[in-house]
Amino acid sequence: MINFTFTAWPEMLAWPYLMLQGWLPYKDIAIAHNPLLLLDLVIFFKIFGVGIVQLKIYTWILIAINIYLVYFVTNKFWNKKTSLLSGILYLVLCIIFEGNGLWFDLALTPFALLLYLFIREKKYALAGVAFALGFLTKQTFVYFIIPVGIILIQNSKLKVLNYIRFFAGSFLVLLIPLALFAHLGILDDYYNWAIKFGILYLPNAVGQISLPSLKQLLFAFAPFLVAVLSTQYLVLGFAIVGALGVYPRWELFHFQPALPFLAIAIATIIYSKKNIALKIIVAVCCISHLVYGVTRQIGNNTRFFEPQVHRLVESIQGLNTKELYVINYWDNIYALTNTTPAIKPLIPYIPWYLNYDNNKEKILNDLKTKMPEAVVIGERDKVFPELYYFVDRFYECKIVEKKVELCDKHSLLLRSKN
Repeated sequence: MINFTFTAWPEMLAWPYLMLQGWLPYKDIAIAHNPLLLLDLVIFFKIFGVGIVQLKIYTWILIAINIYLVYFVTNKFWNKKTSLLSGILYLVLCIIFEGNGLWFDLALTPFALLLYLFIREKKYALAGVAFALGFLTKQTFVYFIIPVGIILIQNSKLKVLNYIRFFAGSFLVLLIPLALFAHLGILDDYYNWAIKFGILYLPNAVGQISLPSLKQLLFAFAPFLVAVLSTQYLVLGFAIVGALGVYPRWELFHFQPALPFLAIAIATIIYSKKNIALKIIVAVCCISHLVYGVTRQIGNNTRFFEPQVHRLVESIQGLNTKELYVINYWDNIYALTNTTPAIKPLIPYIPWYLNYDNNKEKILNDLKTKMPEAVVIGERDKVFPELYYFVDRFYECKIVEKKVELCDKHSLLLRSKN
């Protein structure tokens, strides 16, 4: 994995780092996602420290767990050859679909596999636990209720009892974070950001919807066209609902929960008793697609921690400041410079966050009150012109990297004399 492009999503450093500084999720940090992955990262970073290397190690451990679960589940219901091929196919698909980088969709994969396993084994209470853990990782896991509901309807004479077991397992797990949030006094904040904003507002927000080109669409769905030749209908059902999270914002990494089931479906075709010509065609199609996809990801660079980011971090550290505010740039700057945002809550500089409620007004008022020693500005845009006007009035800005400015606070007395 070291030889493929790694995506160090800024939030995966910034949010756990701030939580380790005592910031509360949802109350002090605007987060549209559910909290389980972040809480797990907090524990991991608490033990091993916060950094890019630690993030990579956590990601690769998670991918290794996913590979093992693919192997384990496939071996449970098919055979060792199919399970070995499934594990290999999953790893390659994970790389192709931008899985070499931690995001919530990658963290859904183990819970999707466990949900499939427990449903097949008719362990409905454990299936409910797996479903709840997946939902607590990201809200789009709710789509998996579709194949689960079909199975609960079809596979048992005691349907009501199975429903009770499933939902009891889910309820008991979901009760824990709700009780914790109530204790911390952030239940209303969680509802505002994860439910009201993340579920009800965000999918239809202006600028949020991003659709693929025809080439992107064909590339992403080519494995599905091959997998549909399989007769493993439950596997295909899990693959389809695992891909639904790609809407409304098209990105390849949103396909991650679907990939283990695509790998299993394709492996069962190759090791099935179907005619040899079909298996050869499937194998050739898979190899050509995988080779093309893998070559696009070759390179040991790290997104969001390019050399210019490293140099910017050094410039900020030279100011010897503990508080900072980042405008239209990566929030991982806070973690990398061991600083904290000057205002609370930290709201991402993204149009759908800024346009929600009266967030622009809150940010500007807080910034006027706190006046941090330094401000970082990425490429200037027209999303929040009042913010740039404020910075230009009270700060001295200079370009330290391409289209990135580092601004020092003026002495107000000196400005008044001038």
